[in-house]
Amino acid sequence: MINRNNWRLVNEYLKYRTEIDQVCDRTVKLEESWLRHTLYWLGEKSIDQAPRIRPSFSEFILSGEGSEFSSNYLRKLLGSNKRFMEWVSIHKAGYRQILTLAWLKTIKLPRMYDEGQEHEFVSFEEILQIARCPVNNLRDKRIRAAAVLWFLSGIRVGAFVTLPIKAVNLEKLEIYQYPSWGVHTKFGKSAVTDLLRIPELIAVVKEWDQLVRNQLPDTAYWFAALSPDTGTFDSSISAIGKNRGNRAYKDLKDWMGRVGLPFHSPHKFRHGYAVFGIKHFTTLAQLKALSQNLMHSNISITDGIYGMLSNTDKKKLLSEFNPGQTDNPSGLDQKIDEILSLLRQKTPKIPG
Repeated sequence: MINRNNWRLVNEYLKYRTEIDQVCDRTVKLEESWLRHTLYWLGEKSIDQAPRIRPSFSEFILSGEGSEFSSNYLRKLLGSNKRFMEWVSIHKAGYRQILTLAWLKTIKLPRMYDEGQEHEFVSFEEILQIARCPVNNLRDKRIRAAAVLWFLSGIRVGAFVTLPIKAVNLEKLEIYQYPSWGVHTKFGKSAVTDLLRIPELIAVVKEWDQLVRNQLPDTAYWFAALSPDTGTFDSSISAIGKNRGNRAYKDLKDWMGRVGLPFHSPHKFRHGYAVFGIKHFTTLAQLKALSQNLMHSNISITDGIYGMLSNTDKKKLLSEFNPGQTDNPSGLDQKIDEILSLLRQKTPKIPG
């Protein structure tokens, strides 16, 4: 049995996340799903009893079905629970002295769940395989081009599915993520995103780009709507629903299953873009450009989220290290100056 007051507080919190924190609908739905675990853990007990409940929340989700969750998903459950408890402590009278900062810091996974974790992302070899896979109809062509563009740009799927055709400029290899054009970016940010210059991948994107431009107005969606009856472009659809990103996810899973490739969610292509850049860009200025392309406010965010190399790459880099070959002092001074210069910079805002 779920405590009714706890349920009411969760709904107040989700409303706060929407109206004050201005998170997107998809994030709110995810948090609602994650907080069901919190409600089940609390059961009939009120939130003011949370610090004394045993098993603790982390122990609760690690038992039963929680033992089948990935460590990444478990961290999301813990994070959502902690944010909710912090919100109750700050915004609801009478809870601050109960849901203390010291107790909130205990909401975390045991260290053992960090062991052996492998960073999942789409590798360069995988995206080349995807680009070379056969396509049998418009739906296949659409999702293949989408997957390649995700890797080339690092765009989030929520922004991608709302891109109008005019926002994709392949002559300049640019994407215009402008909320004023209807693009749903995170936190309503506006940016010009540059594509990686990889000819074989660009060719796949250009093929689809030409198809949509020849048959649809430039205000139509680049991830064009298709008729479920005929499989052809449906020009009558001028707006998309909230679940458009799910359409891309399902199409990708279906197509990759049919061509015999391992499935990665759309966001793992963004991870692939970031890891590719971190591996191949050689200067701090290039890494700063990569960070801005991902619409991050600074390099530390990019490195913190995407900077984990695969075990294979890590081993290769370490095995190639030769302590006898070090930078000369002048080169080191130059790099230090470059780091300090970048740290002083503020990310410029690009008008939308």
